[in-house]
Amino acid sequence: MKYYSKVTLILILLAFVAFPLIAQEPIGVIAKASGTTFHKKFNADDYSPNALMGTQLKNNDWVKTGEDGFIAIFFLDDKSQLKIKGNSEMVILAAVERGKISKTISLDYGTVKASVSKQKGEFRIATPTSVASVKGTEWWVESDENGDVFIVVEGIVEVENLISGTVQNVGQDETATSNSDGTVEVEETVQDEIPDDPDEDTPEEDAGSTIHELRIRMINEENNSEKFIIIEYAE
Repeated sequence: MKYYSKVTLILILLAFVAFPLIAQEPIGVIAKASGTTFHKKFNADDYSPNALMGTQLKNNDWVKTGEDGFIAIFFLDDKSQLKIKGNSEMVILAAVERGKISKTISLDYGTVKASVSKQKGEFRIATPTSVASVKGTEWWVESDENGDVFIVVEGIVEVENLISGTVQNVGQDETATSNSDGTVEVEETVQDEIPDDPDEDTPEEDAGSTIHELRIRMINEENNSEKFIIIEYAE
């Protein structure tokens, strides 16, 4: 599986899974943001402009991008990532189920690319029309008022149309269209229809990048201990 070429998780000091997940604890971090972006905290009524790199994301936090916006998110428990293209809006939901962390990206509309590590909990992307769930894979989701398109790059994605209840497994190099009339169609992926990844830079561009470091401090309030996740990134 390919991971975000410019942001590499280089060190985890002690296991993050030792921390209980509650609404006030970080779930992920904004590893990159450009263009017009917004962030709304779980306890805020309105969006704040500029989703800043290094911002910790918590349960029920929202992010939104304008036409030229882009946000890359790393999830702290399993190193999965989400790339959010322009004209997108979503809320991040997380819950502990039988000791496992399950995450749901509730996508109101827009285009996202998910690269999901193999994990114990569920990872879902939910839209007004569909729910897609995986254990470990890489895929694109495009969602609007007409329905959803799921383009699987690697692995298998289970797609359920919420209107009809139809469920389809979508494999590597396959594309599923989940329509607002309840139908689901699966066909071979047309390469030209895969969205452009705004974060795929050429080696020449990477050569001139400046390396930075994000240091994420995790506090366990039960025993007043702390642990760190260090993320190295370039821009």
